[in-house]
Amino acid sequence: MVPNLSLKTLCRVVGITAILASVGCLGPTQRATNSVPEPTMPRGSTVPSLQDPGTLAYVGSDGNVWITSPVQGWTRQVTEDATAPPEGQGRSYHRIAWSRDGALAFAAVVRTSAQARGELFLQQSLDHPPRLIAQDDEHFFIYLYNSPITRSGQDGYPLLAYLVEEENGVGLHLVREEETGLQDLLLAVGRPFYLSWSPDAQEILWHTGGSLRDNPAAEIGLYQIEENRRRILPYAPGEFLAPAWSPLGQHWMGAIAAEGKNYLRHITPDGGTTLATTEEQGIAFVWSPSGRHIAHAARRWDGASFYGPVHITDLETRETRQVTSDSFNVLGFFWSPDGRQLAYLSRLDLPNAVWMQWRVFDRVSGRDRGFAAFHPSPLMRFIVHSFNQYAQNHRFWSADGRYLVYADRDNGGQDRVWLVDIEAEKGTDPILIDEGSIGVWAWR
Repeated sequence: MVPNLSLKTLCRVVGITAILASVGCLGPTQRATNSVPEPTMPRGSTVPSLQDPGTLAYVGSDGNVWITSPVQGWTRQVTEDATAPPEGQGRSYHRIAWSRDGALAFAAVVRTSAQARGELFLQQSLDHPPRLIAQDDEHFFIYLYNSPITRSGQDGYPLLAYLVEEENGVGLHLVREEETGLQDLLLAVGRPFYLSWSPDAQEILWHTGGSLRDNPAAEIGLYQIEENRRRILPYAPGEFLAPAWSPLGQHWMGAIAAEGKNYLRHITPDGGTTLATTEEQGIAFVWSPSGRHIAHAARRWDGASFYGPVHITDLETRETRQVTSDSFNVLGFFWSPDGRQLAYLSRLDLPNAVWMQWRVFDRVSGRDRGFAAFHPSPLMRFIVHSFNQYAQNHRFWSADGRYLVYADRDNGGQDRVWLVDIEAEKGTDPILIDEGSIGVWAWR
């Protein structure tokens, strides 16, 4: 069994050749002090960019944003102006999100005893400085969701959507590039608020207010980018969080309330199909990358913080099968980039703390493997709580489908970012990346 080691220490361990080859023991991680450093890199490599495959962004223990390529062996500091650790009093970074084309969005928060001020940045590449694209003098940014498509050279194209606190709820904003500069539009307000981009970046679907059963203001809405038009869709929202647009286009998934029940509905232009039904329990669901399969699960009971067994429905054959054991309390699930495997987080019942375990189900072979158990960092818990929202714009899987990232908190209160190698032998320990509160893989 390989001990819990950093990449630097792993390079000195004898007898783990396969792991060393996969994580690239090519140089120590370097931290900057007064200036942004040159990246640590293998000899003969080209200067890294945010488009490199296998790049991981994370928020370090110093409160700054970092990126690293564990396979290529370099680490680069993105910001250097944090004055406090994540969630501490002072300036720190606490939200990160990759776009499909490799740009990196990240948000800073400045906390004082009286307020929390937010700033939102977008960095297209390491060769360009971060660009301030939005700010709020009274609130921090809750969630960042990059446009699925960027249309460089065209005026009026969307950059990203974000959520931030407003006077009367949570606001959905859209940042656009216009001839006159950046435009920040407030599209809708509600509480709670969840959203989904259409794959062509022409529409944003949202769900706000929870279930219509509990809140007459609950709604499912749609905003059309080019027409600048907002409308409420004629569906009564059931008990669910984020709607989910199909990767294939003009159809989506949501939970619809009718006759006192929740119906998981595949909504298409010509109607729709019910995939699952519950009495009052909430439903969570995530599309596979191909758009053919839906993973879904219902909460154990109304108000439960975890879900029962996960099912996968094949939308072509309409066959549904249970893929996780009845004994597992599931906290979240995430498709691998090729859609073959489904990683899920199982809650472990241990005293005095919340513990999670990564498990991976192979849809083709039917194999289910358990990996690292960990006590999650506060930011990791925050993301997992709304996992089906984050699964649409944040990737825990590496682009090659080999590694899962997570962040834990040790007994001393230190947050750390780790990798799980799903191809490693049974009993192999996770790989330490750095001290930090959360990590997210680039899309490619």
